[in-house]
Amino acid sequence: MKNAAAVLAMFALAGCATSTPDHAVKAASSLQVMQDNSAKARAQIDTVLTSLDMLMDAPADRLRERYDRYDKDVKQMNEYAGHMRENDADLRKNGNTYLAEWQKDTSKVSDPELRTLSEQRREEIVRSSQNMRETLTEAAGSFDAFLSNINDIKNVMGNDLTATGQSDLRRTDVARTAWSEGTRVKAMVHRAEQAIEGFRSQITPSS
Repeated sequence: MKNAAAVLAMFALAGCATSTPDHAVKAASSLQVMQDNSAKARAQIDTVLTSLDMLMDAPADRLRERYDRYDKDVKQMNEYAGHMRENDADLRKNGNTYLAEWQKDTSKVSDPELRTLSEQRREEIVRSSQNMRETLTEAAGSFDAFLSNINDIKNVMGNDLTATGQSDLRRTDVARTAWSEGTRVKAMVHRAEQAIEGFRSQITPSS
């Protein structure tokens, strides 16, 4: 929640800065938080899937040890996915602040040529913003099935932490398709990262 709150606050402040370039600086900073959260979530997918493999292959005397690690990794996965969902919600709620300030400033430009130039550039940024929002929303929503599966595995295995329980679970479709499902989600999260980075690079002022 702390990361999401920071994103919301920075987007809100983007419209309150005294210096015009600061609007973009603050918006770019919030986007960096989103990009970092996405990167953590993407890396955690590999972590939790590796942990699942280790659990499924664990010898009987190490089942509890491997389960505890998997349990920890699943909880972290839930947390990182939650950050992405919060970032998505905050962006949909507050993401127009920076562009609204741009439009407001453009309306004050008296020269027609310069006003048109500013409007055209803003439209480019609007399109990039829309693309970024769509990819982030898709990525944030893509976790549902994956999280449901890894949490179900955790709960089922936790109630039957035996060699028989392990063997039965290993043969299920959920366990067998975990990697392909995780790979699908990871690809969508990576797309979101790229879209965020692309938009952030477009609006970040030169030093």
